Amino acid sequence: MRHHGVRPSSRVGVIGIGGLGHLGLQFAKAFGAEVTAFSTSKDKEAEAKQLGAHHFVNTRDTGALKKVAGSFDLLLSTVSADQDWQAYVNALRPNGTLCMVGAPPSPMPIQGASLITSQKVVAGSNIGSPQEISEMLDVAARHGVKAVTERFAMAKANDAVTRVKKNQVRYRAVLTN
Repeated sequence: MRHHGVRPSSRVGVIGIGGLGHLGLQFAKAFGAEVTAFSTSKDKEAEAKQLGAHHFVNTRDTGALKKVAGSFDLLLSTVSADQDWQAYVNALRPNGTLCMVGAPPSPMPIQGASLITSQKVVAGSNIGSPQEISEMLDVAARHGVKAVTERFAMAKANDAVTRVKKNQVRYRAVLTN
């Protein structure tokens, strides 16, 4: 978010409220942005708002993405599934960025003209430098950004893996002794 100039006047959307997305909501709030959560799970709306979202978009609602067209400075995609990427590009404001931190399995069909006419950007981001990680941890400590975890005894590691594969863990599984 720092690389993309997120500040209190920014409108940030987080696509996918899971292991990465729930942290993305908290960091966007810590940056002071107006935050919108995008999820296929309507039951995550209350949690998303507790984590920092001001707004929630249920992406199973076919018209929901059209209603937010031209709204966002930054969309942070944390999902590793195919989406209607063109609809997300359309949701960006001029000079907006769709930043991928999740890796969808298929190529992303996006109309070139939709990027050119409003100078929109599709970018990716991996882990930061040691200095950036230190900054991130400092921001997390100052603003109370914390991972939501479920703990499993080491002897229940297989159960934990099964629950993760079934998308039943909120939001990180931690093995303990």
